[in-house]
Amino acid sequence: FRTIDSIIQLQIQKHNTAGAVGLIIKDGVVLYDKAFGFANLAQNTPMTPQSIFRIASQTKAIVSVACLQLVEKGLIQLDDPIQNYFPVFKDQKVATGTPEQMVLVPLQRPITIRDLLTHQSGISASDEYPNYASLFKKYRLDKSLSNNFESLSSEVDQIAQMPLMHQPGERFSYGLSTNVIGALIEKISGLSLDAYLFKNIFEPLGMKDTYFYLPKNKQDRLVKLYAKNTDTSLALVPPALFNADYPLQKNSKYFSAIGGLVSTTHDYAKFLSCLLDGGELSNGSQLLSKSMIDSLTTNQLGAKTFIFGGFPSLNTFGLGVGLTSAKGQVVNNASEGSYFWGGAFNTAYMVDPKRKLITLFYFQRTPFALSSVLSSLEKATIKIIDQSK
Repeated sequence: FRTIDSIIQLQIQKHNTAGAVGLIIKDGVVLYDKAFGFANLAQNTPMTPQSIFRIASQTKAIVSVACLQLVEKGLIQLDDPIQNYFPVFKDQKVATGTPEQMVLVPLQRPITIRDLLTHQSGISASDEYPNYASLFKKYRLDKSLSNNFESLSSEVDQIAQMPLMHQPGERFSYGLSTNVIGALIEKISGLSLDAYLFKNIFEPLGMKDTYFYLPKNKQDRLVKLYAKNTDTSLALVPPALFNADYPLQKNSKYFSAIGGLVSTTHDYAKFLSCLLDGGELSNGSQLLSKSMIDSLTTNQLGAKTFIFGGFPSLNTFGLGVGLTSAKGQVVNNASEGSYFWGGAFNTAYMVDPKRKLITLFYFQRTPFALSSVLSSLEKATIKIIDQSK
C-alpha cells in the first residue's frame, strides 16, 4: 500500500491538508488502517485512526437507512406524499422563469418520500441554484449547517414556504431534502433524530464515536478544519465560518440530517460493513433487510444522473447513496453497482460489493477541493487489490 501512503503524503507536503486517515477492508479483514500528519497544527496533535471528523453529507446515508427502517416496519411508504405527514407542503408552489421575473406555478404532483431520498423533490440549495441565492436567503435557507432553526420541524415549516426549484421528479438537485426526512423520522418515531439514530443504528452497531454534538470527554479528538491560505500554508477556518465548531455546541435540539454528524473511519466502517453483509447484526437480528438494502443501492433516477454545481455525473443514485454506473467506472475503476458518497469537508467512503471491498479516506479542509485525490486513492486501492489476486 505504499502508493496510498505516497498519495496522502504528497497532499500534506503540498499543504492541501494537515493530515488524513485511511481505512481499507477486504472480505471483512482490515488491510490498511493508517493516519498521517496532524489533527491540530497549532498544538502538533498527531492524526490517529481514532480522530473524529466532520463527515458532513456522509450523514445522509445513515439517515436514509433510518428512514428505510420505518418503511420496513410499515410505518411509512416510499411513495407516500410528504404532505400526508406535513400538511404545510400542500400549498407549495414551483418557481419558473428567471429570479427577476419569477412566476409561481402549482405542483403537478405532490413530493413523495422517494423524491426526498433521491433528491428529486425540487427542494435544493443556493449552491446548486446560485441565481436564486437571494431567495434562499429570504427564507433563511442559505446556510447548510444552519443555526437559524431550533429544530428540524421548524426548518421544514420554512422549507415548505419557499417555492421549489423544479417540479417533483423532474431532476436531481442536491440540497435540503434529507432534513425533511430527518423531521419525518422524528415525527413517526416520537424520538429526536439523535435519539432515534443512537437506539436503532449506533448502539446496535457499536458505533461509539458518532454524534451530532460531541460529549466533553471526546471534544479534544475533533480534527481542526483548515482552508488553503496560500500555496505554502493552511489556515484554521474561523469557527464562525460554516459554523465550523457546530459539533461542540451544547443543548441544541437541531440535528442536521443533511450533514451534522461527526464520526471516525472505524465507526463508519461498522455501518458500511453491516450493509455489505446484508444488514445482519452480530446478534443475528437485522439492521435492515437484504431486500431493503438492495433498494437503497438500486438506481432510482432512470436515465437521469446527479448534478453538482451544474456538472452532471457519469454515475447514478439510489435511495441515499451514489451508485457506480457502467460509464462511471472510469472515475475509480469500482465495479458497476458499487455505492459511495463524500462529505463537504473532504471525506469519502466507497463500497464495492463484487470485490467485498470498503474504503474510507478522510481529510478535513474546505472547500471540497480534494475529490480527485479521494478518487485516486480509491482507484489505487482497487489496483492493489486486483493485482494481489
